[in-house]
Amino acid sequence: MPNTVTAPPPLLPARPDNSEPLTGELSRLHITVSRQFLEKLEAARSALSHTRGGASAAGILEAGLDLVLKQYARRKGLTDKPRNKSRVQSESPTTWQKPRPKEEARNRPATKPGVISAAVKREVWIRDKGRCQWPLESGGICGSTWRLQVDHVVPLALGGTSTAGNLRVLCTVHNDLAARRVFGDAWMDRFTGRGARRRTGPAS
Repeated sequence: MPNTVTAPPPLLPARPDNSEPLTGELSRLHITVSRQFLEKLEAARSALSHTRGGASAAGILEAGLDLVLKQYARRKGLTDKPRNKSRVQSESPTTWQKPRPKEEARNRPATKPGVISAAVKREVWIRDKGRCQWPLESGGICGSTWRLQVDHVVPLALGGTSTAGNLRVLCTVHNDLAARRVFGDAWMDRFTGRGARRRTGPAS
């Protein structure tokens, strides 16, 4: 009897920690850390001594989280201050052109079909609230915030464009499932390695 391949459930981050609410604003976080973690914490305390002298462990960790989220936002095109006209004009006065209307710019394909501009990517992430938009049979959407990607509703190979109207945020699992529905398992297995696992069968 042939094996039936079904999509695995969305990946969720491990949660070895737990928090205890104290007030409406404060919680006590219980975590177990390694010796290396404590060494890094002290090193970070020293690195922040000029700007945050005497910072608590919570303050240091929050500063680190701010950096992680800032890098994540930059990677997804969610910059707080997109480059303004005056700055771009000063950097490239010979190539500056008058901006097109917002609607036209949003739906204008990228120079290369597979390239999603920062402005379009930012619009899609804000619109989809940074959550997987895959529709569930039970109603609603997946809503996962884990391992997200920007997906083309109509694939580029089928003439889709990199415009906000043809893009959505999907988690890795549903991005893979969407591609399999369009291109088939045999084609996608060439890129994911699932074909090798299917041929050899499950580990005993």
